[in-house]
Amino acid sequence: MPTILRHSTALPYALSPLPHLTTKLSAALVRALLPFDLVIVPGLFGSGEDHWQSIWASLFQAHGVSVRRVEQDDWENPTPAAWHERLHQTLAASRKPVLLIAHSLGAILSARHASNATSRNMYGTSSVVGALLVAPADAANHTGPDAARIEGFMPPPSQKLPFPATLVFSQNDPWLEVNRAHQLAKNWGASLLDAGYAGHIGQDANVEHWPLGLNALHALALTCHATQAFSRT
Repeated sequence: MPTILRHSTALPYALSPLPHLTTKLSAALVRALLPFDLVIVPGLFGSGEDHWQSIWASLFQAHGVSVRRVEQDDWENPTPAAWHERLHQTLAASRKPVLLIAHSLGAILSARHASNATSRNMYGTSSVVGALLVAPADAANHTGPDAARIEGFMPPPSQKLPFPATLVFSQNDPWLEVNRAHQLAKNWGASLLDAGYAGHIGQDANVEHWPLGLNALHALALTCHATQAFSRT
């Protein structure tokens, strides 16, 4: 069974609830992230300037943390081949171990890419060592018209991921039922983090710099440090 992280105990520290433009990341978080290239993988329609992924990118850059963003040619009509290629290109440009920060369809894309035999463990010159998978979009769980846009990415992969991962889910996500989140986490060998009632945890969630997610990323980074140290012994 996947490990379940409760939102009140993800890490023994929390960021102050300041507006994101003046937010300062903790020194411990920055130290944990500096050895990695962070690769942000947006979902359907991309991530606007008020999306936590975009806010994080600005915060990480301001603190000297390496961050890249996957940019797709067509955010509204995704095709697996084109989206996989852009993810591959972004990963190949990285020179440090990679932590994926993926949302919605981006989380499904990341899991699918990791499950491909040709890309397993190594992506170009850079190794993916962990993934934060936020609100994976499951077309089978969605009743709106946009479900048809992501049918080509379905079903989500069922293989265990070759690196540590945390799946963050919401109690009222229109794209992912709670039971389905548990099943995906079990399939992928990922830890679970309950984000409460935050909808799809996207642009409309108004989470600003999203301290809960930063806590989860910090915990994941520490896990990846431990895993890498163990693999070198």
